[in-house]
Amino acid sequence: MCSIKTNQNFKDNLQSSDRFSFYRNFTVLFFLICYTMEALDEIVPFLSKSARLDLRVVSLSHVLGLTGTVDGVKLLVKNETLLNNLLDLTTDETVAKDAVLCLVNITAEETGAAVVVDKLSERLVPMAYEAVLDEGCKLSDAWCMVLCNITRPEHLVERVLNRLLAIEFALEKLTTCFTRINYNKQKCHLNYLGPLFSNVSQSKAGRDVFCNQVTGLLRRLLPFVHHEGSIVRRGGAVGLLKNVCFDSSVHEWLLSEEMNVLPFILLPLAGPEELDDETNDKLPVDLQYLGPDKTREEDPDVRKMLVESLAQLCATRNGRLYLREHGTYEILRELHKFECRPEGDKSVLNAVENVVDILIRTEEEIGEDNLKQLEIPDDVKAKIESLSEEVEK
Repeated sequence: MCSIKTNQNFKDNLQSSDRFSFYRNFTVLFFLICYTMEALDEIVPFLSKSARLDLRVVSLSHVLGLTGTVDGVKLLVKNETLLNNLLDLTTDETVAKDAVLCLVNITAEETGAAVVVDKLSERLVPMAYEAVLDEGCKLSDAWCMVLCNITRPEHLVERVLNRLLAIEFALEKLTTCFTRINYNKQKCHLNYLGPLFSNVSQSKAGRDVFCNQVTGLLRRLLPFVHHEGSIVRRGGAVGLLKNVCFDSSVHEWLLSEEMNVLPFILLPLAGPEELDDETNDKLPVDLQYLGPDKTREEDPDVRKMLVESLAQLCATRNGRLYLREHGTYEILRELHKFECRPEGDKSVLNAVENVVDILIRTEEEIGEDNLKQLEIPDDVKAKIESLSEEVEK
């Protein structure tokens, strides 16, 4: 969860002449806020841009403290005026950091994300987008987290994506920000654009943008599947690739010489195991004779997404044939051995076995060109899901 929880002492922000009286009044108010909406209403005027600076600072520090708890978030999102004031304060340089962090924490909870999308997205999405594009913005990373949070729940994706797509070439420009490692001049890394891309690619409209062969966005993002500097950036790129693989209509393109996604999937799954010459000859060039220093992807969630990408590519007959011909089974065979060890992961092991079970069968045994077109009864689906959950425990 893209959550930053901050606890600040408001006393340090007060002028000495006002310190005692404000300490007394706001301490009482703080405890009231925890329990009543009426008390929260009393603090809202102090979050206005027109309020005195010391009042804004103190009030915002209390709100920031409340965003660190689930109950606090539930209380805050009931006040639409407060939410709008927080968004206004993100443009106030004196308190912008705390205001954006409040939005990060609020949207980290699904309840908060839903309210923010409902009440603020018309203003918030363009503001966040402009902040990320601004190479001189010190808060670009926090704004990336906000965008990431409000696109994580699947039921919110379309609404946020529509706001982004209303901005001309928004995803294309964000891709440029992401692929230029030192784009931001204030040392913001923009890593959370990766999960944002993964989230919006849950939508077909999002996948269509990334799979546009003219703009070539997916091709530009594929190298980050192997990015070592950030698990967030790497995981986002892998999540995007997995979601794109979900669409069997683009499988032929994904496996074509132009895209050649298979090495990007297999390389992080390969280890230092020595393979015979015959097997190496089958493998893509990037996976041949890797040597004893080769390490596997260390994060089990990322390994699982990569294996699930292979499972999606197994949906069509041509995909299965291509994977068999290019050594996918042999890489998964060694990965299976690794996942069986103490350092392995049961959920990854289960995913590997599912793919291997398809690859070792003949096409005559499978009997279907496209497995996604199979009609599976609901009771059978429920049994399969139940068995998968038991295996992963």
